[in-house]
Amino acid sequence: MSYPLKGPRYLNKTVDAILKLKREKIRSDICVKNIRRLTGVDGANRSVVVFYAKALNFLEQKGALRTINRSSPKKYAIIDEDKLKSFFKG
Repeated sequence: MSYPLKGPRYLNKTVDAILKLKREKIRSDICVKNIRRLTGVDGANRSVVVFYAKALNFLEQKGALRTINRSSPKKYAIIDEDKLKSFFKG
């Protein structure tokens, strides 16, 4: 039985990684590269990297994250932590 998702695939893992980055103060900025390194995903696994990028873009559209710079890699900052936690199931 599948349940409807509140957003793109890997959203739950992305939010968990963002909260872990903030909680452990590993990095102040959030980008796909930091999340990928934290979760142990190889850079060659392009499908997972794209899923993380789409999840970050979705969270930006919902108002939980804000873009710091638009260059590569695109970096984000947390605006509303409560809204961010509302997307985390677990």
